[in-house]
Amino acid sequence: MHPDAKKIADHMKDFGLCLLGKAIVDVTFSEMMNPYGHAMGVTSCAHAAEIIIKARIAQEHPLLIFSKLPKPDPIPGSLLGLNELLTEGRTLTYNELPDALWAATGYRIPLLKQFNDFGRLRNTIVHVGSPDDKTLSEKTLRFAFKVLEPMIYHFWKSDILEYIGEYDPDADEYVFEALKDCKIRFKKRK
Repeated sequence: MHPDAKKIADHMKDFGLCLLGKAIVDVTFSEMMNPYGHAMGVTSCAHAAEIIIKARIAQEHPLLIFSKLPKPDPIPGSLLGLNELLTEGRTLTYNELPDALWAATGYRIPLLKQFNDFGRLRNTIVHVGSPDDKTLSEKTLRFAFKVLEPMIYHFWKSDILEYIGEYDPDADEYVFEALKDCKIRFKKRK
């Protein structure tokens, strides 16, 4: 394996956490200027979950996130490179991730039904259309703070709020207000 492949986990972790922060900001603020803002927040949050879980699996070994690998290069001594992985490899799907995470790390997603339900909600929005659901914001916040936040803390002792501040340094106050409105209990860890 090419040495650059070891950078995959770090990039995925940073990108996934930043995407999660953006999703939380998007669902916290009004949809007034963005009619699909909350639906996009669902899709971004689910995508962030997928990337975050793959990042943790890739920390064990980057090839564990792939369900299909490229064919070996016929040139003797050549290494599997990032370009081949990106063009010919296929990564695990959202639904395959809980089992792969457990196999690679021993970690079981405690709220697996909620994880799977949120994946179905994302698929509905992406493939069928945004449901007429006034609770998309609440569902996203509940998923982010009840499913993903404990996982992120377990993996990296990181606080989900660090990544929200990347988009709006004053967003914490509004996020806590939205959590309170949704009756989602959360205590800042740091």
